[in-house]
Amino acid sequence: MHVGIAYSNHENAGIAARNAVEEALDQSGGADLTILFTTNTYTRQDVLSAVAELVGKVVGCCTAGILTPDGVIREGIGVCTLKGVKAITYLSEVKDPWKSGEKAGEVFRKVKSGTTIIFPDGFIDGIPELLRGFYNSLGPEYVYVGGGSGDNLMSTRTQQFTEKGIIKSGFAAAIIDVTLSAAVGHGWRPLTDPMIVTKTSGKKIYEIEGEKAFEVYSRYVECDKENFAIYGMKYPFGLPCACGSFIIRDPIALGDDGSIELVSEVPQNSVVTIMGCENEEIIKVAEKVVELATSGVKKPRFALVFDCISRMFLLGSKFEEEIKAIKESLPVPFIGPLTFGEIYSTFNVPVFHNKTVVVAVGGD
Repeated sequence: MHVGIAYSNHENAGIAARNAVEEALDQSGGADLTILFTTNTYTRQDVLSAVAELVGKVVGCCTAGILTPDGVIREGIGVCTLKGVKAITYLSEVKDPWKSGEKAGEVFRKVKSGTTIIFPDGFIDGIPELLRGFYNSLGPEYVYVGGGSGDNLMSTRTQQFTEKGIIKSGFAAAIIDVTLSAAVGHGWRPLTDPMIVTKTSGKKIYEIEGEKAFEVYSRYVECDKENFAIYGMKYPFGLPCACGSFIIRDPIALGDDGSIELVSEVPQNSVVTIMGCENEEIIKVAEKVVELATSGVKKPRFALVFDCISRMFLLGSKFEEEIKAIKESLPVPFIGPLTFGEIYSTFNVPVFHNKTVVVAVGGD
């Protein structure tokens, strides 16, 4: 396997795309798959048209920023070219999440083992169901990584793409016959005793322990409706999971009825706690995630990094310290998007996370 990683922030979409792809191709000597990220400063079709002139199979999404060893590029294009791999790409809208995932998985079964990379629209409903559909077709013989695409926290213009075209409210995915070594972490810890979510619908929690969700939340976190968004970013919900950690669910809005809207679904009767964090611990966890992912590869060659955008907003100027910690711990080039939810396979089962860093390392 040969790898190329490059990025460009040229103001012209076509030039930026060609510059990044050509530089990556110089490193890899060709491309059986090109992983492509672009910010909202460019027209996606102009980017994809320029890329299509140089390579064949492509998978990618729009993002609010591109993670690189030089920091976060808020306006630019990033690519990773892989040569010497078997790859299949897939692009689809999502009407029935489970069935959409199953259909993609059926196509991907032509590759007997390896890594599935998935970029769903970070704002659609049913991403956990989509991942379960993938798993129902593919099973545990694969690593699953990826992240939700988006432009900013209030975006409705998220787009996903392959060489087949560009869509909204769907997902782009690819499978390669190379098993990447991946790890995940977030840095939040439980602040409250476990509580039962007694009424939910979709992404909204209506009741916790039989009381209105916000009444319970504000009892532990001293906030009101006006500053809820700020406190919700630092004090999300955590769902205990079998691996001994917590899956984070990010609160993003309050309803007039006292409900709390989350980035992703929480099933009714789930056990949750309210989580807290320290900025220093968040940054240390990113470093630990890199070390764990790298330890699974004898000779690391490259890495894909999926880092939640809410970590950047929470850390502010200190987010550059997180990128620096990743760079200093990662002995290889890396690229990745700021994500709206991250995908990682715990016990080889794909799970949709919030507020995490996922690092996937490839090599010999």
